[in-house]
Parts: sequence; C-alpha cells; structure tokens
Amino acid sequence: MKSSDVAAKLGWPASKQTRLEYADRSYLHAAQLKDMSQLLDFPEKYFQQIPPASLSPEDLLFRAPVATPKKEKAYLAEFARSVGEVLEWLDDYHRLPPVKIPSLPPNTSTARAASEVRRSLGLAEDQPIAHLTHLAERAGVPVVMRGSTRPVTLHDPDEAGYEAVTEKHLGYSAHVGQHGDRPVTVIRANHSWERVRWTVAHEIGHVTLHARGVDEKSEDQANSFASELLAPARFVKDELPTHVTLASLTELKLKWGISLGALIIHLNTNRLIDSERFETLRRQLYTRTNSATGRTWGRDEPGWDAREVERPRLLATWMERCLGVAAPHAIAQLSGLWPSDIIASMISGQREKSANSHEKPAPKPGVGGNVVELDRWRREA
Repeated sequence: MKSSDVAAKLGWPASKQTRLEYADRSYLHAAQLKDMSQLLDFPEKYFQQIPPASLSPEDLLFRAPVATPKKEKAYLAEFARSVGEVLEWLDDYHRLPPVKIPSLPPNTSTARAASEVRRSLGLAEDQPIAHLTHLAERAGVPVVMRGSTRPVTLHDPDEAGYEAVTEKHLGYSAHVGQHGDRPVTVIRANHSWERVRWTVAHEIGHVTLHARGVDEKSEDQANSFASELLAPARFVKDELPTHVTLASLTELKLKWGISLGALIIHLNTNRLIDSERFETLRRQLYTRTNSATGRTWGRDEPGWDAREVERPRLLATWMERCLGVAAPHAIAQLSGLWPSDIIASMISGQREKSANSHEKPAPKPGVGGNVVELDRWRREA
C-alpha cells in the first residue's frame, strides 16, 4: 500500500501519516494504534520499539537489473532490514558467530581476496569447498534462502495471500543491525546446486570487497572472485587435461563444485584456454541437449544432479538454541514483534537438521507448550 492509501484507510490526513513515518517519536491514541496494527498486520508492540537502523535500496550490495522497479528494490531492502532485526533479537539471547570474513579494499586482486577469504574459512588454498553456505554462516554471514512466493496484503485489509516472486536477481547482500556490522546474504531458492553455490560465492565477494558500496565494476569483480574462491586458477591449471573439452572438464567441475559455464569463463579470464577454445566450448554448452531433461547443457549441465542443493541453517539453528523452537508461529508469539508469515519467509529455505546432527537446542524455562508466558520466561531466563 502507498502511504496515502494507509492514511485513507485509517481516516487521518496525509500530513499525520508523514509525521508518523519521519518523526523521532509520535503519539497515538490506543484505538488508533490498534487500527494501524490490524491494517498493517504487525503487532502493536512492534510500533512501540526503538526503530532499527534504516536500510535503503542504495545500501544493498548488488546492482539490480535495469528493469527492476523501485518498489521491488524497496521491498528487498526492507526484507534484509527485517532479517537484521530478527538477528539482533536472537543475538540478545545467544551470541551469533562473530564475523570472520575480511573486508578488503575494492582494488584488491580477486586472487588475493579469495585467498584471504579461504584462510578466514579455515580452508587450505588447494582444498575444494564441500559446503560453502555452511562455512559462510560459520564465519558470521547468515544466509537466507527466499522461496518462490512472498506474503502480500490484498485490496481488502482483512485478506492476505501470497504472490509469486518474479524478481530477476539471484541474490544480494547488505550490512544490517543497529550498527550495520552484520553482513547478511539473501538468495532466491533455485533447483541448481551449481547456481546456488556460485551465488553464495558471488555475495561473499561483495561482502569482502564492496563494504562501502558497489559501482559499475563491482558485479564483474564479484563474478571473478566467486570463480576464484571455488576453483583457484593456479591449482586448476595443474589439473587441466591436454585437450580441453566439456567432457574432460566435467571431472574438474564435480571436484571443485563450480558450473561448467563459470569454469570455462574462469579458464579464459586466466588465459588457461584461448579465446577460440572458449567460444567453441561455450557454443557447445548452449546447443547440446541433456538427454535426461530435454534441455540444453546450458540449463542442465552434466553433473546437474550430482550434489544436493546447499541450503542455509544458521537462522533456524539460532532460533532453536535461543528458544527451543524454530516454528514461525512460536517465534511470532515469543517475540511479540513480527507476524508469523514474515518469520516463515525468512526460514522457509532453511535445511532440516540432519538425523546425526550434534546440534541440540537449549530450551529456555517456560518454552515448549503451545502458550508461552513471555514476561515470566524472560524473568526466569
């Protein structure tokens, strides 16, 4: 809804709406607060908290596609800011992992930047990365995987529903929290394990090299960083076959966990194959058909089903450690701050805890039943 629509539905002038949005402190009658809470579908308590630091579309560490509407950019910024709110709330109960990903000057070479990040992740320079998303989260960068739908309020404020996510981007990052010191990466759910890994690597590149913002060179730099992080060129060089073909590169792809498309660009950029061989490989990639799917190798490469798609776990894990539960309705009730559909949109892409996991949630006193007396729980905690 536009601000003018909100004001009209609540029966107050647009000037009052503007004051509410921009004033440091505003006062409402209890009935007005109740009406606003019901219309916007957020608990009354949410509007009585000190507001978090704002996050504008210009603060996002990505260059949106040209056709991206302003409304969509604003939504992406608000979603990241809301994730930051939830993270700070959880951090008050159980400290999140400290941020270990280095912040380097943007003119740092991608090879050096990738080497520094590998060191921060506890990886040897010649070691393939088994589960990049897991390592990124252990290094203090929560990853949120958004689903294919998002909650919306329909024309009638009493109705709610979901709409398909039609954004063209694959992911973005931002620094969130009251002091902007926590990087967060948001990616779209994707069936391709290659695309998800590369997107996470790309976003780590933004976090590492573009903490002060992005420019027209940032996307290419993050692309180069992602490939170098996943498959360091100086080690891949020693493993290249004498005659480089898509078939002979598939073994390297599966070892290093990088797509053939990204790998052949990486090889060409680092002059490990010439331009003629690069063009030949790329043409073959986008014309050959995968017999198992009926689509080109450019869509479903050889080895497309060789790995599980990486999914994040940190947000759900911290909810379980702090509260003993990671169910959206329970989190909404315990916090009293966010609607359950907002929480659901943040954790719907989190992976399930494996059966052999050693992670054990530490329930707080008073947590576990269907109804939680939040004030008593906080006093006892």
